[in-house]
Amino acid sequence: MSRSGRSATTAIAIAASVALLASLGGCAAGAHGADGGVYRVPISAPGSQIDPLTASDQYALAITGLVTEPLASLDADGVLHPRLATQWSASADGLTWTVELRPEARFNDGEPVTATDVVWTFESIIDEESPSPGQTSFAGVLEAIEATDELSVDFVLSRPFSDFPLLFTGPNTGILPDGYTPGSWLEEPVGAGQFLLTDYTIGQGATYVKNPDYWNADEILLDGVELKIYADAQAQLLAFQAGDIDRIGLTAEVASTIDLADYDVISSGFNRFDALVFDVTAPPFDDETARQAVAWAIDRPALIEAVYFGNADVANDTTFFPDYEPKPQGLQQRTQDLDRVEELRAGRTFRFTITTSYQLLGEVIQQQLNAVPGFDVSLDVMTTEEYYADGDVVPWLQAPVTATSWAKRAPTQYLAAMYAAGSDWNASHYDNPELEELAAGFDATTDPVQRQALVDEIGRIQWSEVPAIIPAYSKSQAVQSTRVEGEFAGPLDFYTGYDFSGISVER
Repeated sequence: MSRSGRSATTAIAIAASVALLASLGGCAAGAHGADGGVYRVPISAPGSQIDPLTASDQYALAITGLVTEPLASLDADGVLHPRLATQWSASADGLTWTVELRPEARFNDGEPVTATDVVWTFESIIDEESPSPGQTSFAGVLEAIEATDELSVDFVLSRPFSDFPLLFTGPNTGILPDGYTPGSWLEEPVGAGQFLLTDYTIGQGATYVKNPDYWNADEILLDGVELKIYADAQAQLLAFQAGDIDRIGLTAEVASTIDLADYDVISSGFNRFDALVFDVTAPPFDDETARQAVAWAIDRPALIEAVYFGNADVANDTTFFPDYEPKPQGLQQRTQDLDRVEELRAGRTFRFTITTSYQLLGEVIQQQLNAVPGFDVSLDVMTTEEYYADGDVVPWLQAPVTATSWAKRAPTQYLAAMYAAGSDWNASHYDNPELEELAAGFDATTDPVQRQALVDEIGRIQWSEVPAIIPAYSKSQAVQSTRVEGEFAGPLDFYTGYDFSGISVER
């Protein structure tokens, strides 16, 4: 069916599904019995267009992600699970990945999900003129997408990339129907996911009901989901205390205000790291011993308590998360070592400014460093808009020392984005052909012995040359009402595909 044909049936199909749910008294019970309830989540007002293809902030992605469905998703342990795809495999040369689709999957307009839809979605993402933020994930990797039959798709790569299926879990990768018109989603909220959008009100939020035609509908026990918009963290906290929402992020303010014993504290996987990035072409940080001195001056466990409220793992200045295999081996874990700092400092005083939009992280690092002899650190905190501004002045890329958050990606994607010469996101201006060669070799092999050896060498270079300090791997953590039953497969963000299977709320 053409896109125009889909347009004529989408609203009718969604309305019919909503009517069916209403006739069942709002219960969409699956094979597990009379479960259900509505799960209520606080969000902030979206800062970008609410469209699966072009959404660029987590709240717009959440609104669309409950309706759309990716090819695959990750659980809290970093394991990749099939969603619209049933399996995937690479060619012998690593340049073609073949993905088989789930034959029972349908869009909420009743049309089957086919290879043509997958091709259209990914061509729309990677097109040179694409407005999709997801384009950056596939740049330099994905060259073409071809439908080989109705339920089989070939992804043709420009170079071997052994972690390619991980890219299916990134932002903007929910599959849309062939010919979808970008920008029209709120008028016709089409998708093949777990829920149907029944209402979106600016400043208030979004309401969803279960999609009875979802391919895994028996595992979706909820009647629906509500995303409620609040102006600030204090408003969210008050709403949580009043029982108006079912979860809230665990922060120092939350922990000091409520009795955690009355709730469930849930933690479900790593979601980002924050990097202190140096311009390695300008003094004093054109000298790697200066960068090393900063790395040994940071008290990582104390930083985790102050910034992440204990919900992070200590990192060792490499881009390999603890839930990823393989990880670098043989590196000494950096701790605060003031004797080593004094030796590396060699009588120098390091005066510099940390530029960031992440005030708490900047303040904690500044305070830690200024407590160490030989450091004089100031802080320039910007709004998010100022920090990531487009134009001639782009602070997060041009300031001498920056503190920037990086959402979870495949490890060598960080190498290509943060450290490769010529990368638009290389704020350190770092250039190491050996590291790029090792990363290419890692991407090209699936042999576990070779991958481990390459990761060890990649980690050694990151650790010793320190173009960026990565002190901690942050996890998702929230306080949740005891009314909620079941365990989320992963955190509620785009990197997991919003898996609500097995979750219900006591009514």
